[in-house]
Amino acid sequence: MKKAIAMVSIISAPMLAGAETVNVDGHDVYYEVHGELTPDQPPVLLLHGGAMNITSTFADLIPGLSEDRAVIGVEQQGHGHTPIHDGDFTLATMRADTLAVLDELDVEQAHVIGFSMGGMLGLELAVNAHERVASLSAISASQNGDGMLPDLVKMNQDPTHQPSPEVAALMPSEEEFAQMAADTAEMNPGGAEAFQAMMAKTSALIASDWGWTDEELAAIPLPVQIILGDNDFVTLDHALHMKKTIPDAWLAVLPDTEHMNIMSRPELPILLKRRIDTPQRH
Repeated sequence: MKKAIAMVSIISAPMLAGAETVNVDGHDVYYEVHGELTPDQPPVLLLHGGAMNITSTFADLIPGLSEDRAVIGVEQQGHGHTPIHDGDFTLATMRADTLAVLDELDVEQAHVIGFSMGGMLGLELAVNAHERVASLSAISASQNGDGMLPDLVKMNQDPTHQPSPEVAALMPSEEEFAQMAADTAEMNPGGAEAFQAMMAKTSALIASDWGWTDEELAAIPLPVQIILGDNDFVTLDHALHMKKTIPDAWLAVLPDTEHMNIMSRPELPILLKRRIDTPQRH
C-alpha cells in the first residue's frame, strides 16, 4: 500500500449511541447496535475490511439494513475503537472476539456480511462456528491466498515489492490511505501509532498460511453469497470455484467494479437483502 501523506493529532473520539465494549480475555472489543434486537429475528452482523472500521466500510448500508432488523457492527483488534494488543492477528482470534460480542448480546444466530478481511472472517465463522451464522455474504474475499492477485500477496510478504501498474491502480490512493490513518488516529486509544502496528499485523495475516480446504467449504451448511467486482483483488476463476464448492452458494460479479468502490455500488443493498431473505436451499 502507498505511504500515508498526512498525519493527524491524536483525538479521543466519542462512542456513538448504541456503542459498547465487551472484555475478551483482558482486552476490550468495540461494537455498535443499530435498531432493536428481538429474539425472533436474527440480526445482521457487519464485519469491516482491513485498515477500516464499521463506519468507513458500512455507512452507506446500515440505514437500509436496519429498517427491518437490528444491525450489529464489530471492530476487530487495532481497528476503529478497539485497542491493539500483543500477539498476531489471526482469524481464530477474530472469531473468538466476534462470538464474544454475540454472546454478550444473547444473539444465537446472525446474518453475516463481511468485506475483504471481514469476508475472510465471515468464512471462518461459517466453517468453524456455522451454528451461529444464519447466512453469509462474503464481499471481495477468497478461500485462501491462492485466490488473490499474486502481486497483492507479494506486497504483504515483502513491503518493498513493487506491483505491476495494473495492480497498483487498484490499491487505495494516497488520499484514501491517509484517511484510513486519520480515522484510526481519531478513534483508536493507541492513536496514530496504532495504525502502523495494525497495518503490519494485517499484512502479516494476509501473508500467513490462512484459509480453508475444499472439504471444509463443501461442509458449510448455510446460505452463502460471494460478491466481488470484475476487477477486484480476488480472481474471477477463484470466486467461481468457491461458488461451485459451497453447496448453497450464489455468485454475484459486479461490472466495472474494483475493490475500493464495491461497497458503494447501488446494486449491493439489493443483493445483500435478497440473500438474507431467501430461505436455505434443501
